[in-house]
Amino acid sequence: MMNRAFRRHHYQRLKRKRRDYYGGYGRHQESVQGKLAGTATLCSCWMCGNPRKYFGDITCQETLAALNFDEQWREV
Repeated sequence: MMNRAFRRHHYQRLKRKRRDYYGGYGRHQESVQGKLAGTATLCSCWMCGNPRKYFGDITCQETLAALNFDEQWREV
């Protein structure tokens, strides 16, 4: 059951877990800690964002899925 206390617990847990992301950048800034609790990336620049958007490439998950499919197809 997702009551308010449970959601607050997970929010605080994520803030503690992610406070050392990016070399401790958000350790002393509450606004950055809150942002990192909602999403693990600080920005959506070309280095952090989706490669399909910036380069027309496929994502890492799609690459792994294609490799797994090829390996399974070779086994048949």
